[in-house]
Amino acid sequence: MHRFFIFLYYLISKNKLLSVLFAVGIAVVCGFFASKINFEEDINQIIPKNEKSNLTAKVLQQLNFSDKIIVIIENRSGEDNFQLSETADAFLQKTEPLQKYISSVQGKVNDSEISETFDFVNQNLPLFLDENDYTEIERKLNKDSIAKQVENNYISLVSPTSLVTKEFIKKDPLGITFLGIKKLNTLNISRDFKLENSYIVTKDGKNLLLFIDPKNKSNDTKNNEAFINHLNEIKDNLNKQFKGKTEISYFGSPVIAVANAQQIKKDIQNTVLISLTILLVVLIYYFRNFFTPFIVFLPTVFSVLLALLILYFIKDKISAISLSVGAILIGITIDYALHILTHYKHNNNIEELYKEITQPIILSSATTAISFLCLVLVRSEALKDLGLFAAITVMLSSVMALIIVPQLTIPKNKKTRIPILLIESGLILMRKINL
Repeated sequence: MHRFFIFLYYLISKNKLLSVLFAVGIAVVCGFFASKINFEEDINQIIPKNEKSNLTAKVLQQLNFSDKIIVIIENRSGEDNFQLSETADAFLQKTEPLQKYISSVQGKVNDSEISETFDFVNQNLPLFLDENDYTEIERKLNKDSIAKQVENNYISLVSPTSLVTKEFIKKDPLGITFLGIKKLNTLNISRDFKLENSYIVTKDGKNLLLFIDPKNKSNDTKNNEAFINHLNEIKDNLNKQFKGKTEISYFGSPVIAVANAQQIKKDIQNTVLISLTILLVVLIYYFRNFFTPFIVFLPTVFSVLLALLILYFIKDKISAISLSVGAILIGITIDYALHILTHYKHNNNIEELYKEITQPIILSSATTAISFLCLVLVRSEALKDLGLFAAITVMLSSVMALIIVPQLTIPKNKKTRIPILLIESGLILMRKINL
């Protein structure tokens, strides 16, 4: 096995410029494909799955309500007769440019819906009436009642409300249909809500509710992130505009999914940054050299890029949670480079070096990779991706360390040999001159 790495060492040494260009080309290709990977940021991917949990997840995904965002406009004015509809109108106006993210907004009863309800009851009126209603209809057919109803209709038609009421008056001059509409109230599931200015409001008038139906599923955090950011901006602006009057808040599975995804990415960045910083400080202090730690990290960088390239062709989606192991992998993979570096500083013969370290390093990385591959057997998608990514990275890092580190490291003995040879040559030359 060591003969292969010895062959590579001499081949790269003879073609250094070509080798550098080749390495840069590989890094660019790997980076390109890594950027094309679809990272799944669903926190539920870490939960182990079985037939029962899969069925539950399938049912939840098919429930339309699970993807809705509930907007709550709360009354902060302290006035009993304060209208929440002004804030609701402003919110709906602000969300109009976001139609590419929104399928519909429910919570406001449109005029068309009122007209459709009226027509439905009018066409099926006998189904909604009982004996008391027929008594009321008989009363309405009296001459005095008809005269009074005509007078009320005339007043309504000449008033500004005629824009809404004239169609209902034309269809039902005596208002008999409203007897059937009253029966719809018995179908209410809850008496805790009421209609106020065409909006759904709690019975105490303190909260107004709107329901946003996004076009993207709740687990599509990549597309929902921009939408949620726009909603946050609208919420903050309206809370400033109506400060002391109303306050807007919202919740829902798309919001939670985006928050979880953002937290995952933030945690990955923080853990990797902290681990890199601490390791760099320790290595710079130990080696008393600023560039040596970067040589140690270089095989890890290449192995991560190559692992992502391989995963791109193996899987269509990768859990972003699996990349959170990056901080752990850094500590594992740099050990191979440190091992080679330490041996090479005390051994000038490259062939003896490879004979001593090739087999131990490859076996060490293989055992670690097999340990990570055990995660592929679990029923959690995130842990499967974690095991696969970690195993490939660990195995490649040992190979990259054997190729890269000896090329970029000059042992101390080699550094001191040149001055010693110059001194010895000078002494010999001086002796000859004196003779």
